[in-house]
Amino acid sequence: MSSCAFHYQEHCCTRPELIDRMIARYPLALISSEHQGRPHASHIPLFRVADRSLFGHVDRRNPQFQGRGRFPARLVFMGPQSYIPPEAYRSRLLPTWNYIAVHMDAEIEILDDLESARRALRDTCERLQPPQAPFQYDAADPRVIANAPHILGLRVHVLREEGRFKLSQDKTPADQQAALDHLLRRDEAAERALLEELLRFAETAEPAHG
Repeated sequence: MSSCAFHYQEHCCTRPELIDRMIARYPLALISSEHQGRPHASHIPLFRVADRSLFGHVDRRNPQFQGRGRFPARLVFMGPQSYIPPEAYRSRLLPTWNYIAVHMDAEIEILDDLESARRALRDTCERLQPPQAPFQYDAADPRVIANAPHILGLRVHVLREEGRFKLSQDKTPADQQAALDHLLRRDEAAERALLEELLRFAETAEPAHG
């Protein structure tokens, strides 16, 4: 742990290897910025490369990225998060909210050419598709040929970053483990009910652009 730029010191982590593990496991980034006097936010998967930049791609219809070369942005990657009630602990403790996240200040570079779009599709598939999966990237695939002209490649140049890992570190080891167990416990029935309701709504809503 070391000095943090974004927030107070508690729960701050600037160790690159831990930040990289968090992003690799939870690559969906919230990218927020201003464009033409309006705030914008998009949810885009991003992946780290050797020089510590990141890459990704977006629908070229997304207004946050249209008509731009480079622009500043704030990024947030979120992992598991949950309310931790008093009864989850071994000791008599007040409730809290635990979470893991990574915050970044960055400059987004738009790569508006077909080769960059194809490369972004290929590299994304290589990160996410298991080698034995039936689908593997193929530049000659008609779906790739049809889709590539409709996306923009992204290169994200990181200016500063830090992890915010709040996991009841101030509690005893027994209470830390109890909080972790609660954080990882899922209410799948409630999640399914919510997602099914959202799916029904989404079927009648206007299509969105990445």
